[in-house]
Amino acid sequence: MRIAVVAIQMLLLALPLHAVDPLAAFVGSDALRDLRGGTSIKASLRPDETLSLAPDVSSRDVIAGEVKALGPTVGAELLKIIPGPGIAMDAPAGQLLIFNAMQAISTMKGMTYWSVTKGKEQVLFLQSYAISSAEKPVKVPDPFFTEIPEEHDLFTFQEDNNFGKNIYLERFRARGDHLYMKMENLSTITFLLIPIIQPQGLVSQVVLVPAGTDVLFYGLAYLRTGMPIGDRTSRVESLENRLTALAGWLARRLVAVN
Repeated sequence: MRIAVVAIQMLLLALPLHAVDPLAAFVGSDALRDLRGGTSIKASLRPDETLSLAPDVSSRDVIAGEVKALGPTVGAELLKIIPGPGIAMDAPAGQLLIFNAMQAISTMKGMTYWSVTKGKEQVLFLQSYAISSAEKPVKVPDPFFTEIPEEHDLFTFQEDNNFGKNIYLERFRARGDHLYMKMENLSTITFLLIPIIQPQGLVSQVVLVPAGTDVLFYGLAYLRTGMPIGDRTSRVESLENRLTALAGWLARRLVAVN
């Protein structure tokens, strides 16, 4: 009997332990279950401007502070898991792959999204490319890196199907537990020659957490305007759709550049 008990104990010790999900440190268990099931989690920015979906990364408080400082009129959040191309995305090579994918600004030309107002898929960016500076917007090639810089700023030009032709500043940051990008307009955004969004009033922020062979994507898009926004629900849905398109673009880039 003693030999049998010892044999059972040795067998149990030999069994593989249930692995802890590497994303468990960043999102709650319920959200993680939904994300692993293939669900994209969406939310509108709360009236008190607190974030409901932001992962628990080192930049979370900084991002939350920037949102409160702007006091946006409307905003949306998106959380989803992007499958990588089969390599370890949390290894140096995988993180570099993510960083360079986010630099491929020119490949955003022709990117589509679901238009709430038109009720169909439409082109989001008619033009998209990097430029030398805000003062001298000469088209330049997309940046490409052999190692990830801690900080990198990039000026870009985009012709947006909704917001027209504008110059943006994109700030890329590499942190110990994630990669981060913030994009804000430097041009005054107009509609029929009427200013509707002042510089730094249209903001997108993206947090990317490499974990195993996947990437956790957190997107936040918001704007501040003094003009009436009409149906708030539609405006939120439109921002969510833009974030969904951005996540889809990144997923395609990870495969294309690998």
